[in-house]
Amino acid sequence: MSTISLQQSVIKEVASLFDNEDALRKVLTFVRKVKRTGKAESQELTPAEKKEVMDDLREAFRELKLVKEGKLELSTWEDFKHELHR
Repeated sequence: MSTISLQQSVIKEVASLFDNEDALRKVLTFVRKVKRTGKAESQELTPAEKKEVMDDLREAFRELKLVKEGKLELSTWEDFKHELHR
């Protein structure tokens, strides 16, 4: 997969979550972790980092499922934008 295709895929997947603030918060947390650790693609995450990432993703998908079932209410786009600027 080319870099441009990969970038487009990432943007498309994240855009699909724009109506789910909680899932977006999880994605934001994950991205910030990746940036903070400075791990390059060729570097392996530690077992603790892998577990943390998997736990974050599980939680994000659990929350997405609850939203789809109507058991969890979404926050607004404005709230999400505010969170991005912190």
